[in-house]
Amino acid sequence: MGFQIYILRFYFKSISYFLPKIAGAKAFKLFQKVRIKSIRNREEDFYIKTNHFKVAFTKEDINCYELGSGNSEIVFLLHGWESNAGSLSKFAYQLAENNYRVISFDLPGHSKYKSNYTNLAECKNAFANVIDFIKPNKPFSVLSHSFGSAVSTYALSKLNYKIDKLVFLTSPNSILEIFIDFKKLIGLSNTAFSYLIKDANLLANEQIKDFNIDEKLKHFTFSKLLLIHDEYDKIIPFKNSVEIQSKNKQNTELIKHKNIGHYKMLWNDNVLEDALRFFKQ
Repeated sequence: MGFQIYILRFYFKSISYFLPKIAGAKAFKLFQKVRIKSIRNREEDFYIKTNHFKVAFTKEDINCYELGSGNSEIVFLLHGWESNAGSLSKFAYQLAENNYRVISFDLPGHSKYKSNYTNLAECKNAFANVIDFIKPNKPFSVLSHSFGSAVSTYALSKLNYKIDKLVFLTSPNSILEIFIDFKKLIGLSNTAFSYLIKDANLLANEQIKDFNIDEKLKHFTFSKLLLIHDEYDKIIPFKNSVEIQSKNKQNTELIKHKNIGHYKMLWNDNVLEDALRFFKQ
């Protein structure tokens, strides 16, 4: 256990005992903090080669990026937690070369924004704003990674669009499980955790315990879903994609890889081929 985690656990165990409500509020604030990581050279290249535009949003305008022909079928790209739009550049370039119009953006709180705090509800609203700005007049597709898969599902479940294909490069399923893992990580008490969940429920305007991706997928129309997941993924366990497929068997394909990593999969040629084949079907 790292020294920082040890300090966090000591801190939250202490205030959980004496001030559980405050502990829950502080834990929820920490849960929303994004560690801003350096943008890698191969990611930075994406920001140089794409067309930039902004979409108005409540906290900060959304930084968006575009490749490909304006008249082609649209594919929206959504990156993962503590990542950036450039992380999906390998897919963006190939999709554009295959005559797709690629729209990507940095999720709120990530990359080059002033704030480094965000949450699923805010990111959902940001994606909805980007879609409404583009105003697709025919079914579009989405390719997302990790947390981005939860964002895209949440947003699309609240909108009235028909979706062609979905590609999830890993996805969580139960959002409550993510909170529970966080609770264990920082040593939050059960009482303090109940306050954290209350805050999360208020922010999302729905019960976190009922928030599952496999159920949200039933709230909008899409043609097919491809799940690509490393069976040894240490960030989001493979069982999440299995659960999603089991509830959506009719139109869902699951491809299992071994030892391609949670982030490194974004630069894997086999994963890229899987996604392109699926889009071309």
